[in-house]
Amino acid sequence: MSEIPGDDEGGVGPVTNRVNIKVNGLTIEVTKKVVVHEILTRAKEAGCIEGLVDEYVIERVSGEDELGLREIIVVEDREEFLAVPTGKTEVA
Repeated sequence: MSEIPGDDEGGVGPVTNRVNIKVNGLTIEVTKKVVVHEILTRAKEAGCIEGLVDEYVIERVSGEDELGLREIIVVEDREEFLAVPTGKTEVA
């Protein structure tokens, strides 16, 4: 067992490092510093998006910038995002 609080899951870090965000209206839990691909993967698992994760980017509801799959971002608790297809998908 690790001596670092919250480090029992392979270096995930303290529990306080996790936040809840919304993607397409549904709440998911991620770390504060996270790769966009992880957000989209969790969003797909929660049923927020259809099709392939690689077919999407996200946008902050409070801004207009598209955030690509490989970008590392810092998110705040309760922050809201839209997952948007990058092109033609099975559902769009």
